[in-house]
Amino acid sequence: MRIDLVYADAAVAARVRSAYVDREARRGKGPSDHAPVVVDLS
Repeated sequence: MRIDLVYADAAVAARVRSAYVDREARRGKGPSDHAPVVVDLS
């Protein structure tokens, strides 16, 4: 499984409220080998 990345500088990183890898996105017919990262910013 490949996990997509999020790069951020210190100002953006300070605004992160939560982050997770969406493993559900890989389910279903013909799933991708990528798992997206979801980031919630304030």
